[in-house]
Amino acid sequence: MDEKKLAQTRERLLYAVGKYSDYKRYAQTLDRLEDEYDETMEVYHWDMWLGNVKGTITEKAGEMLGVTARIFYDLERNAEKELFFVLKEIMRNGREEQMAVLGFYRKEAEFSEELYEEMLMEWEDAPYVQKEALESFLEHAEAFLSQEKREEQ
Repeated sequence: MDEKKLAQTRERLLYAVGKYSDYKRYAQTLDRLEDEYDETMEVYHWDMWLGNVKGTITEKAGEMLGVTARIFYDLERNAEKELFFVLKEIMRNGREEQMAVLGFYRKEAEFSEELYEEMLMEWEDAPYVQKEALESFLEHAEAFLSQEKREEQ
């Protein structure tokens, strides 16, 4: 792979990891906020929490928060798929190209969607800055995949 193609691949990975990291954080924040708002409803608006009171701004806020949380969850899932396809594309290359982009080597056939999803579930960092997100993700991916490979043997 020539240097220009290598730089483009690195940029695509940086973008995909950054996007996933951002949407993951947003979805998690909204999920926590939705849980906290539900607790507030239970404590301060018992009748509304039971569904006996309709049409208030408080109820509308809860509905809109739920809609927003679901939208951001969908955005996170789309970014997750995009990152998977970028990684699979990188893994179609040889050892030298993968080492230059990822810092580790993994055969494409050994990288399933199930393994990828398990790896993502264990990645808890998700920094906001793209380069920090990429660094964190690659460190996690290398450690996770190395551990997984040792467990197979």
